[in-house]
Amino acid sequence: MMGALEGRVCAVTGAARGIGRAVALAYAAEGAIVYALDRLEDELPEPTDRLRPLPLDVTKADAVAEVFAEIESEAGGADVLVNNAGIIFFKPIEETTAADWDGLMAVNLRGPFLCTRAVAKGLKAKGKGAIINVSSNAGVRGGDNEAAYCASKFGIEGFSRALAVEFGKHGVAVNTITPGHPVRTAMSEITYGPENRKIWKDPGELAPAFVHLALQSPDGIHDRYIRAWDLAQELGEGRA
Repeated sequence: MMGALEGRVCAVTGAARGIGRAVALAYAAEGAIVYALDRLEDELPEPTDRLRPLPLDVTKADAVAEVFAEIESEAGGADVLVNNAGIIFFKPIEETTAADWDGLMAVNLRGPFLCTRAVAKGLKAKGKGAIINVSSNAGVRGGDNEAAYCASKFGIEGFSRALAVEFGKHGVAVNTITPGHPVRTAMSEITYGPENRKIWKDPGELAPAFVHLALQSPDGIHDRYIRAWDLAQELGEGRA
C-alpha cells in the first residue's frame, strides 16, 4: 500500500510513543504529510520531509487552536485526524480525587473535542476525510478500579457516534478503534500483567488498520467500533 495516503494531510495526537508514534510513521511512509503532536516534545519522531513534530498539550484550547491554524496555513488543513492521546490510572472511586478525574477527562475527552472542533470546518468544506478516535475495551465494558477511564472511553464512543451523524453527511468517515490485542506501549507497561506481556505485539503491527481507516468515506467503514488487530490481520490476508 506504499503511497496510499499520498496527498493527504494527517494529524496524530499522542504521537511521541506507542500506537500514536507507530501510526504517524506509517502515515508518512504511505506518502501523507503528517503532523505528529504530543506534549512530550523531546520524544517526538525526528522531522522528515513528510513528518513534522509539533509540541501540543491537547487539553489547552488556545494551544490546540494555534497548532491547527498552523497546519491550515502550511498544508491546507488536516484531511485525517487521529485522536490518540490518552492517560489512565487505577483507583477505587472513593480514592479518586476531583483532580484525578478532571485531569484524565481533560486528556481523554476534552482533547478529542478540542482537536475535532479545530478541524471540523475544514473537513466539512472539503467534503471528505476521516476522524479516528482511539477507544478501548473500557469503552464497551466496565473494569475494576477504572471508573474514570471507562467513563472517558464510553464518552469517546458517544462522542464518535454523534460525530458520525454530523460529519457523515459531509463525506467524512468517523470511527472508533481499539487495539483488539495486547500491545506494548507506555500505558500497557503499567497496566498489563505477566500473561498479557507474553503475547503483546509491537504497535506497528496495528498501523495498517489506521491506514485503512484513513482512506474511508461514509460509504465504506463508518460509525463503527473497530478492533485494530483483527482489521490488520484481515488486510494482511488480503495481500497474501
